[in-house]
Amino acid sequence: MSKKIGRNEPCPCGSGKKYKHCCLGKKVATTDRSTSKPENQDINRLSIMRFQQKLQDKPEELEKMGQQIGKFSTDKDICFKDFILGGWTLNKVRKMSTSEIIEKLESMHIDFEIERFKKQAQNYISAIQLAEDHYYTQNFQAKGQDEDFIWLAIIELWNRMIPEKWNMEMIDDLTQEGYEDIGKQNYIGGVEKWEKAWNMIISIVPPHIKSVTDADKFISGLTQSIFNWCQDFEMEFANAAVDDNAFHMKRIKYCQDFCRIFPHSDESIIKNMLRAEAESRTELGDMEK
Repeated sequence: MSKKIGRNEPCPCGSGKKYKHCCLGKKVATTDRSTSKPENQDINRLSIMRFQQKLQDKPEELEKMGQQIGKFSTDKDICFKDFILGGWTLNKVRKMSTSEIIEKLESMHIDFEIERFKKQAQNYISAIQLAEDHYYTQNFQAKGQDEDFIWLAIIELWNRMIPEKWNMEMIDDLTQEGYEDIGKQNYIGGVEKWEKAWNMIISIVPPHIKSVTDADKFISGLTQSIFNWCQDFEMEFANAAVDDNAFHMKRIKYCQDFCRIFPHSDESIIKNMLRAEAESRTELGDMEK
């Protein structure tokens, strides 16, 4: 699942040494919140993990895809189905107790200490980046897909130990859960999750960032970009308002907040937000405004 450089592979710097004996331990931990964000590779981690999780939860889709891949695969030693089912996902980690998670990390020779972990997290907006800086730089031992357990464990331990410290992965969870609700036509449930995600975003993004594009750069690594999601959010308010008229007022407030917080966003988005506000005011009978 992960496309990390193998510890025993040649180091990409060209030194001729194995990665674990060269640049693996040279990564400096992030301490400045303004740069404390996941690199572009992390969007692959979350999106691929969620795809793998979806296939694990839907055996019929997994079977169908495995058959399709089998038609074109020339490597008979690789079983797609076994690979997917054997991979770590957040759902699997969440079924473990906190002590079980920590014990597995320790069995991989990961030095994990709760209070130190909480202090480390204060300088981060991403559990994945924290894992990269403090846990993948250790001399851990992992076989196959067990490497992925590390970053997934750090995400889950963050959720349990410091849930009040919002991060990128929490935002991603809420946006994806919202999409799932909306796909089932549970518009109110989806929008309510997205309201929580929006509050997290505007809390994490520093005030000097004035466009949604720059917000995406700051909180990089989401499965869905804020640029695209924020427009879906506006539209789903209207669907939720069909069942509950109060969501028109929520839509108006969201559009006003967006234009105030990210006034330098793409002009087309700003115009759409203004148009959406006008539509909801019309539905509420406030034609003059």
